[in-house]
Amino acid sequence: MDRLCTAGALSCRFEIRRLRLTLLVSLSVFLLSAASLSAQAPPEPGDGVAPRASVLEGAVLALRSQRFAEALRLVDGALGPLSAAKGRGDREVLTLLILKGQSLYGLGRPGDVIETLAPFAQSLQAPGPLVAPASDWNALTVLGDSFMALDRWSEALACLERARAMLAADVAGDPHAKAISIATTLGKIGTARARLEDWPGAREAFGEQIAALEGESGGGGAYLAAAHNGLGLVADNSGDLAAAAEHYAQAASIYEEQFGLEHPYTKRSLTTLARVKAKVGDTQEADRITARLATVDAMPTAIPPTLQPVPSTIPDHPAATPMPLVTWPVIFAATAAVILVALSASGFLGRRKRRADGDPAEGSIEDEAIDQAATKNP
Repeated sequence: MDRLCTAGALSCRFEIRRLRLTLLVSLSVFLLSAASLSAQAPPEPGDGVAPRASVLEGAVLALRSQRFAEALRLVDGALGPLSAAKGRGDREVLTLLILKGQSLYGLGRPGDVIETLAPFAQSLQAPGPLVAPASDWNALTVLGDSFMALDRWSEALACLERARAMLAADVAGDPHAKAISIATTLGKIGTARARLEDWPGAREAFGEQIAALEGESGGGGAYLAAAHNGLGLVADNSGDLAAAAEHYAQAASIYEEQFGLEHPYTKRSLTTLARVKAKVGDTQEADRITARLATVDAMPTAIPPTLQPVPSTIPDHPAATPMPLVTWPVIFAATAAVILVALSASGFLGRRKRRADGDPAEGSIEDEAIDQAATKNP
């Protein structure tokens, strides 16, 4: 009977110990699994920063590489849930709309651009920017280009004047990049005013464009040439052919120095210069220019948009919100680690193995008492 009791006690103790061990190990595994799943679970549409930052980065890279369809797909995938969660007036939503507008313009869809960037067109009289001066400038510039593509010059001019005001309010950023942005905007304003036959206004805009490029390395390059070409256009339509020839000659010289004689810009400027020279009676110079042009390929009927000297209009990244150091995944992982360390330190996890190896010194007081009882009752 004593032997049976002793054996029963041993069996009961072993079963209880195995149950406790199983429960503790299961709890540890559960905590570690919960921590892993919590760390991998995507945040809600309105709460996560990383997914939207990833979308912005991917869309910007696609735009810079002129992969407009890919950029549009990325933006549309994030825009729907974010708009539903925060509304179309949210700054992050507006930032994504700017990227969408640029993607649509690159795909040759100016009408869709105007619809997408409608909030910016409706804010022309607002006291401040919707997102930030640089970001609003991006949106308004793309809007102006889209209106110009549809020959809606008055609406284009209103957007471009607002874009110019946004640049004036932007005190941050690279001074060189800002000068180029100002010059580009002024060039577009001059073109819109010329199309509206506002010759004094166009002359003023192109003159300010040249002034904005003063002090820039290389004199502004193609941007300066475009400004002189604009002033030549104004003078040509105002009947001042001598001034027109002078500005056309400066534009052609800069284009040829920077791009070479074969470039479409150079060919177009020289062709226009030859026409004006012939009109003022300088036929010899006109013939010389024509002979030079005959040595290269015929001027293409259209200039690819990618060759136009305009800067990339990509909005700034929104400020990233720092992630907290103490999160639920960290708490779960720390709890599981503490339990496992405590079990190892107490020797509980290795006790069964040590008893199997015959080391009584490692047993508990309960183990020794049961062993003694078994010895006394052979």
